[in-house]
Amino acid sequence: MIVSTSSTDRHRTPDQILGPYFPVGCTPLRKHDLTTIEGGDGVAQGEIIEVMGRVLNLDGEPVRGVPVTIWQASFGRYVHVNDPNPAPLDPYFVGCVGIRSDSDGVYRINADNDGDALADVEPREELARRRVQTSRR
Repeated sequence: MIVSTSSTDRHRTPDQILGPYFPVGCTPLRKHDLTTIEGGDGVAQGEIIEVMGRVLNLDGEPVRGVPVTIWQASFGRYVHVNDPNPAPLDPYFVGCVGIRSDSDGVYRINADNDGDALADVEPREELARRRVQTSRR
């Protein structure tokens, strides 16, 4: 469900430190699904969910074609050399995708809701991280 807000409720999202464990040096796959590998015959373990968002300008108008990079942990572990988690990586899980918002400013992907919960280590947040890149106006 997409909920509208009044223009007085809107403000620019502040810049933030990129993390945790952003997949540096990795080119995000251009697909809308973190739960399958092209050419593979399986799917990621865990509950498959749809993650979606909407990019709006300060006037509440949808912004189309905005690059959105989404990355998520697999079994509580990121595909990143500095992640100390010893958990195995799911062979059917894609760690990072790059997509664009549609004509209504909406983006959506399939993700794994249980990947972090399956880890036999300290649990991390069970959500996909998003990086929305726009040019400043």
